[in-house]
Amino acid sequence: MKCQKNTKKKPHNKLEPNYFTEAQQINIDWNIVKFRASSWGNLLAESKDKATPVGKTCAAELIKIYNQVKYGRKKDITTKQMNKGKLGEEDGITLVCRVEKQLYVKNQEQLENEWFTGHPDIFLGESIQKAKQVHDIKCSWELDTFTSKLIESVDKAYEAQLNVYYSLTGAESGSLMYCLVSAPQQIVEQEKRSLLWKMDVSTELNPDYIEAAKELEHLMIFEDIPIQERLIKIPVPRDEKLIEKMKAKVPLFREWLSNFEKKHTSLYPKQ
Repeated sequence: MKCQKNTKKKPHNKLEPNYFTEAQQINIDWNIVKFRASSWGNLLAESKDKATPVGKTCAAELIKIYNQVKYGRKKDITTKQMNKGKLGEEDGITLVCRVEKQLYVKNQEQLENEWFTGHPDIFLGESIQKAKQVHDIKCSWELDTFTSKLIESVDKAYEAQLNVYYSLTGAESGSLMYCLVSAPQQIVEQEKRSLLWKMDVSTELNPDYIEAAKELEHLMIFEDIPIQERLIKIPVPRDEKLIEKMKAKVPLFREWLSNFEKKHTSLYPKQ
């Protein structure tokens, strides 16, 4: 069973940093800045000092947001695990649809409301704005990290992320969908080249390398495992208190960003 694709174009988001001109950067209205679903794990970090409502972890995330909005700079950290997640997303969605026997729709839209912005992976419903369910796809790097999800509690950052999606869509339920899909061939080849370098052998025809490469492929390809054993679904309840808590923090964070900009731009007079 193949999933449907939501073919609507991604709406133009006026708050995306690349759309700010130099003049706009001087007069940013921080009162309209919205916070990404993926940022809330850090934004919700409590301050150890009760006299300081914004702690170090939260402040570090706000500074990243400041740099992205004001200067259009965002540091993208890419790991091989993240690369597999991106390249393997389509396979993950197909796996979910086959195992669940549900025609989930792949979301193509960046959503926003008064407080949040985010991009759910898949949904059930008339449209993403009227979704009944929203789900986040996570493609595990290897079998060990996949099966361990059966006994792990839900990460607080993912709990916040899903609840932002609920606020954006009106969905009443959703989950984290951990998928065990085979690594794309280009990632397998990258790992084999890395193995060749680490083994410090002169050629790919080296018998030890051939055996090690064969074992490496076995650890990255999972087509021999039944599909029903390659999906772990972890429900994330809709938490109205958490949603309201995040909404209540938005004015505080906007004020913090505005004050931070004033502090930054008042260091020296404009030329």
